[in-house]
Amino acid sequence: MPLSVVITEWALQSYVELVADNVFTREEYRKVLRTDVLRLKRYPDDHRFKLDTFWGPAKIRGGVAVTRGYKMKWHNIGPGKVQLRVCVAMINSTAFLCQAYVKGSDAKDKREAALLLGRIDLIEQGNFDYRGRL
Repeated sequence: MPLSVVITEWALQSYVELVADNVFTREEYRKVLRTDVLRLKRYPDDHRFKLDTFWGPAKIRGGVAVTRGYKMKWHNIGPGKVQLRVCVAMINSTAFLCQAYVKGSDAKDKREAALLLGRIDLIEQGNFDYRGRL
């Protein structure tokens, strides 16, 4: 059964900010990012989810994995050749897109994982803004 993919307000706002900052090109969005996000519908069967360079657990300080929290990863994206991340909460056969960011440091990665941890709690309480489904 295909996984449901939900777009949260947090994800939508991240997308708007990344577009405004010219982090990726329209072509990269269409051909790479969106295509890869749609792979979530086939999770865990798509081969890309077995690659730790593409998919892995979100980890907070001390290397502790966030329960039900993951990151999609891209390297050398956009004109600045940045590392782009999308945080995903996997709850009850649904992938919730939570936020996207440019990984500038390990500290940034840990802060975003901590933010994801809080958002997972909010999603489980039904306290999030739904913006669509892929």
